[in-house]
Amino acid sequence: MRPSTTLPVLAAPVLAAAFAAFLLSGTADAGERHRTIQAASPQPVAEVLRTGGGTVSGSVAALGVNWMTVQDDSGRTDVRVRGALPEGIAQGAPITVTGRARKGGLMASEIILADGSLHRPSRDHDDD
Repeated sequence: MRPSTTLPVLAAPVLAAAFAAFLLSGTADAGERHRTIQAASPQPVAEVLRTGGGTVSGSVAALGVNWMTVQDDSGRTDVRVRGALPEGIAQGAPITVTGRARKGGLMASEIILADGSLHRPSRDHDDD
């Protein structure tokens, strides 16, 4: 009786796909730390917080040295940055922020001011 060659030929693509899926999956914790989420267009604050990050566009409701509160029709969220907020942010001014959800707010990776200027705060880390 001759050994079958069909099984190894069919099994190779299945095993390769399973191995690729394993490599891409990583651990849930590692994926959370290094995930970058950027929406193609601004989304409601409530949706961005629910999905873990993205881009929001609204107005500045309050601000401090390294944080601000951004609100739109769906809600509001605190936005934090590493270091100080860029110059030119004023209460009531329109603003667009891209970031990831963290501790009930957003950690900003990009801020677009009312004048269209783009600011990229220093990269955030999970060390605090």
